[in-house]
Amino acid sequence: MKKPRTKYRKDYKVSNYLIRSTDLSFDLGKDKTTVKSKVLYYKNPKSKDNSSELFLNGVELELVSIYIDGKTPDYELSKNGLLLKNTPNEFLLEIVNTIHPESNTSLNGLYKSSGNFCTQCEAYGFRQITYYLDRPDVLSVFTTHIKADSDKYPVLLSNGNLIKQENGSVTWYDPSPKPCYLFALVAGELDVIEDTYTTVSGRQVELKIYVEKHNINKTQFAMNSLKRAFAWDEKRFGLEYDLDIYMIVAVDDFNMGAMENKGLNIFNSTYVLANPDTATDTDFINIEAVIGHEYFHNWTGNRVTCRDWFQLSLKEGLTVFRDQEFTSDLHSRSIKRIDDVKRLRTFQFAEDAGPMSHPVRPESYIEMNNFYTFTVYEKGAEVIRMIHTFLGEIGFQKGMNLYFDRHDGDAVTINDFVLAMSDANNFDFAKFMNWYSVSGTPEVEIVSTYNNSHNIFKVKVVQTGKEVFYFPLNYALMDENGAKLDSGTLVINNKQQEFVFDNIKTRPVASWLRGFSAPIKLKTNLETTDKVFLLANDTDGFSRWDIAQRLWIDLILFDNVDEFSFFQALEKCISTVDDYALLAELITIPSERILHQEVNEIDVFAIHNKREELVAKFANKFKSELLDLHKLCNSDKYAFNNKAVGNRALKNICLYYLSKLGGFDLAYDQYINANCMTDRIASFSILTSENNKYKDEVINSFYNNYKNDVQVMDKYFAVLSSANAATLDNIQELMQHKLFEFNTPNRLRSVVGSFAGNYVNFHNQDSYEFFTKVIIKLNSINPQIGARLVSVYNQWKRYTPGLGELQKQQLERILKVDNLSNDIYEIVSKALK
Repeated sequence: MKKPRTKYRKDYKVSNYLIRSTDLSFDLGKDKTTVKSKVLYYKNPKSKDNSSELFLNGVELELVSIYIDGKTPDYELSKNGLLLKNTPNEFLLEIVNTIHPESNTSLNGLYKSSGNFCTQCEAYGFRQITYYLDRPDVLSVFTTHIKADSDKYPVLLSNGNLIKQENGSVTWYDPSPKPCYLFALVAGELDVIEDTYTTVSGRQVELKIYVEKHNINKTQFAMNSLKRAFAWDEKRFGLEYDLDIYMIVAVDDFNMGAMENKGLNIFNSTYVLANPDTATDTDFINIEAVIGHEYFHNWTGNRVTCRDWFQLSLKEGLTVFRDQEFTSDLHSRSIKRIDDVKRLRTFQFAEDAGPMSHPVRPESYIEMNNFYTFTVYEKGAEVIRMIHTFLGEIGFQKGMNLYFDRHDGDAVTINDFVLAMSDANNFDFAKFMNWYSVSGTPEVEIVSTYNNSHNIFKVKVVQTGKEVFYFPLNYALMDENGAKLDSGTLVINNKQQEFVFDNIKTRPVASWLRGFSAPIKLKTNLETTDKVFLLANDTDGFSRWDIAQRLWIDLILFDNVDEFSFFQALEKCISTVDDYALLAELITIPSERILHQEVNEIDVFAIHNKREELVAKFANKFKSELLDLHKLCNSDKYAFNNKAVGNRALKNICLYYLSKLGGFDLAYDQYINANCMTDRIASFSILTSENNKYKDEVINSFYNNYKNDVQVMDKYFAVLSSANAATLDNIQELMQHKLFEFNTPNRLRSVVGSFAGNYVNFHNQDSYEFFTKVIIKLNSINPQIGARLVSVYNQWKRYTPGLGELQKQQLERILKVDNLSNDIYEIVSKALK
């Protein structure tokens, strides 16, 4: 195959033309859609390109007619677009083209989902709608006319404000200039929940959430979350919404989580629909966070957008930080921090250690869709968090205000953001920029010594990698009673630094990297007794969990922890920790995926067995305590608040451990009497994971109760695919199930994606061959999802030789596929290198 072209950040050039206005007309038909565009182009005064040519992106379009100022222009068509020749300095371009949303399985551009029309234009979807300058630094005001059969598509939506409505046609006008990736269109038979929000300045904004009619009873939480997001952004950041209406649409067929299109957010239904009977506590918290995230993009992404896609973390890293703070302010800050760091270490650290490792601001890409990554999002948010730590809340908000003052309405770069932070606070971030330009996870080692005769505590901090990073290191020093001797933040900016603490009258125990103040891998010379002491006595919830994770890992993989003293500390936690959400985290053993990152060679089966042995040992040791906690946390009444969520978390981790002792009667009793999905899915997972007398009954019961609920059935398929007892035959049977839909990303992920994470059952030749067939099929249907799944093979070199070689063979097989998409090619070729 012809090698795809790589794009480089260094090659960026401003567009030689810009756009004053865009007028789009859509005629949505059964077999095709006709798109008419009238776009007013003008020469960019900042462009150094003196040519009179203009290339417009366009993919899989059928050109009907084209005119410049009413005349047929000189042009050339190619598979990637349209080249206009001899263009004047300013002109009106009128194009008519047709597209086929009804057969668009890529879920990019304009496509149909469950009979409704829907768009996804980020990053390069708009070029699948019409010929256009499809780049984020070209902004335009948009007017959108939509015509459709009013019986089939009574709801017709686009960005901005509704200015005209007739039977079967509407016109929307968006006064805010935006790049085309923020364009949205929805047409269908949808029901709506409506509310209003009065902004801090007294303006009333209409709030509307559109869903399929049978889902309307699962929208109130999303609406309440949206109103909380409006209020939080006003209070914490001083940012007010700018349009008269804000709309959300939920669809089942969506490649991503959600999309922040100006004024018309389109969501994967997983992140909108919820009630206690169908959604878990995690679902509720995630829905609130994602709704917040997309709303917060109105300023950090829409009002100020990216100059080019290499700057993606400008909007995503910053907005992830904002949604993390939103959740932290509304719920438990320590639990939110634990969840975020768990996600970072599980996925982003693995990404940093694999073939797709890249900086927060990538230098090159083949397919932009492959760079919607944990590095750009989650690590990008950690970089913003470090800036916040250095500047403090007041300084950070000063920087944000200057950023908006300078750049509202512009397409800018990461450097522009950091410069605003720097100028607003007179703070030099020059050394800090390595976080944006260098890939990989920094490794740091701390060696501390205590001089008893001089009461001096010395700390040496060494960055062991090639690069030097500038970061904050939060710490606390404690005495033998857990009292704080000192605490603060060390500024680390050199390869090696020494810090001296005077007048420390007793040997301190140091708690390092409190709150995970920097995204690093840290080694210390803390003794096991110090770690056990911190587990029992540290006052910082995150740090307590962090040290517990380290002790669990060391005990499972390296057997260098005194099990008796560790369990003693856990026993103290069980009897003294009154934050049940935190206690649940402390007694939760790290996942197999986390354990894989701690070894040079991944022996899937040995790691699984060692972990299972420790699970059983812990369950046996604390059986009576686990039973007491499970009973204590049980409640006949359902509530969704921090205490109730924490109780359910602790109850269900206790149930998990007890099931390892054969406690299936208890799990069955919980399943039968559950008053919410959190408890029901926890017991369902336990009863279906291993063979037991209740397994078939609960599978049938769960299916019959929820077979008409798409989101719950995604859970059903995921649980069965993740079960310890699941085999490849079971997975193939699930893919023949009448409710399985290959072209629906959520359903495909729930079966195939979940099975790929079922390590002991997935890692064999037959499963690899099955998985590869799925990838090859996706190549021609939805290569974006195919690329996400094929990343499972990225770590092949780190597996035991037999499994690693088998994975390599699958990658080589995929690379030979005819017409391999850029999405999959980039992942596979880099993995093989």
